[in-house]
Amino acid sequence: MIPLPLYNMSYLTNKHKYMSKIELPKKVSEKSRIVSKGTLNIFEGKNLEKFVQMTIKGLNIYHYDFGIAYPANSATYPVFLYQIISAPKRVLVVVNYAFHKKDETDRIKDFDNLLQLDLEHSDMLIKTFQPQDFLVDDVIPNTFNGLVRTTEIDKAYERVFNLFENWYEGIELNIESKKEDAADYNQWLSNFKDKFYRQDYGFTAAKKFLGEKWAKEVFENYLFC
Repeated sequence: MIPLPLYNMSYLTNKHKYMSKIELPKKVSEKSRIVSKGTLNIFEGKNLEKFVQMTIKGLNIYHYDFGIAYPANSATYPVFLYQIISAPKRVLVVVNYAFHKKDETDRIKDFDNLLQLDLEHSDMLIKTFQPQDFLVDDVIPNTFNGLVRTTEIDKAYERVFNLFENWYEGIELNIESKKEDAADYNQWLSNFKDKFYRQDYGFTAAKKFLGEKWAKEVFENYLFC
């Protein structure tokens, strides 16, 4: 059996006082096959364009929880991503902060505190991982990426959500941006979405367990639209 959390990210997000869940067509929000199930949830909030979360459970041997949060009204703040992959006897936790000018993080107000919290949370990792090769140029270096004990999966989910909360609070401090920043950011974001969609294993997993039609609908019209 695969380890599963008591409370997943959608449950935790739904409890957040500033998050509101967006109603979706049931054919998109829930997808089932004989031994597989997929869900899609979207949340919005102040200064948050959207926080999109997808889960996939396949064959009782694989569980994939992916989320991406886009800040609103800011071209000087990173995009937040997480991936939690559960398989028999192992849980992989990945958090990324994608940014079009990752060498200029000193421009991001209060971001050092988020990276410090990220570092502190990484004390539960039993093995650390580096970002996937295609992400290296687009993500700010951080620490909370690697394997955790299956017995600590609930703690891992709580820490990922804690990082999201702190990331979210930081948007308020970074909502101002120049027109040239916005132009650069929008071009980068479009390229980043396309790259992630085509090269990350998430789409492949969704297609494998739940079919290409649902996978394309979710990725093209919700996660990366």
